[in-house]
Amino acid sequence: MRSTSSIYVAVVVLVLTMGAGSYVDMENDSMHARHLEISTALERMGRLNQELTNMLLISVLEQNTLRTASYDTVDQDLEATIKSVSNLTRKLALSEEISALSAERDKLHVTEEAALRLMRQDRWKEAQQLLFADTYVMAKKIYEINSETAVGALTGELAMSAAHFERIRLGAQVTRVGALLLLLWVGTMFSRRLRQEMAEQARLQDAITASNHALEEKVSERTAELEAANRQLESLSATDGLTGLANRRKFDLEWELEWQRASRQGLPLAVAMVDVDQFKAYNDHYGHQAGDVCLKVVAQTLSSAVQRSGELAARYGGEEFVVILPGLGTAEAVAVLERVRAAVQALGLPHAKAALAGVVTISAGVASCVPRPGDDSASLVQAADAAMYRAKLAGRNRVEAGW
Repeated sequence: MRSTSSIYVAVVVLVLTMGAGSYVDMENDSMHARHLEISTALERMGRLNQELTNMLLISVLEQNTLRTASYDTVDQDLEATIKSVSNLTRKLALSEEISALSAERDKLHVTEEAALRLMRQDRWKEAQQLLFADTYVMAKKIYEINSETAVGALTGELAMSAAHFERIRLGAQVTRVGALLLLLWVGTMFSRRLRQEMAEQARLQDAITASNHALEEKVSERTAELEAANRQLESLSATDGLTGLANRRKFDLEWELEWQRASRQGLPLAVAMVDVDQFKAYNDHYGHQAGDVCLKVVAQTLSSAVQRSGELAARYGGEEFVVILPGLGTAEAVAVLERVRAAVQALGLPHAKAALAGVVTISAGVASCVPRPGDDSASLVQAADAAMYRAKLAGRNRVEAGW
């Protein structure tokens, strides 16, 4: 703020000093022109006055009126010059001297007019007495002295005016130089401050950039963590907590996708429903912890059997499981589930309450079809479920085919 105020002050001072300098130069030039005009007029007055005096003296001495033929013209020229000088010196200290000089000239003019009239009447002796009388000669001498004094006074006044204007000009120049130095100083300070502010802005920009980078990295880290958490949450929401297989919700979603894909491509799609035989009796006899272990073992066996793309094993509920087998017909799907059944029996998990094998076994129902647009996907699952119950009714530990 102070730098800006200093700039304004310096500019105002420069403008004022330039204006003052221009005004002084104009006044000085005007003064010189006026003084030159006055000096020229004063010199002209002296010359014309001398010309009139010589004209009268020569005319009276030679007694020749022809010598005064141009008197009136020269006298009028002299009067006009005196008036011009009076107007030019009206505002100067010299005006009183010029007025007195004009009055003295009027007195001389009266004597000269009288002598001129005598000469024109051939009264030469009387005219000569007038022009050579002590009063006229003395007045003439005083007039000439006053004319020289006026010229000298004019010269002195011109010198004083010139000195006065020179002092003003010098003061204006000194002030102007001061204003320029102030501008230079303010410009230097402003430039230095500007560089400091730019450096500070650059530093702040670097700090902001670094902070933004750090923030972006933090956001990226948090985003990655959030995505990982979302994936984990999504996985948890689609996974059965006990067995690690897909849950019922995940099965429903994947089943609809596979049904639509098989319908578009005209490929077979198989589904199998699996149930652990007499699991309630096993759970009651061995306890819930053993029952959970039994379900986990069966789930691992199912998961190992379905490895192809699109195949999915899921816990359907309780001790029931469901398996999606894309691209397989009924016979192929039955073969897959038969291998699973045999693998579970081969585990040899003791089951004291089993009516047949004495170990944990499963019963499975399989159904397959080529879906057509408009078919109900739930009907194929229901067919597999019905087949599973037929397997149970037929003695358990077996695989039955539906459609």
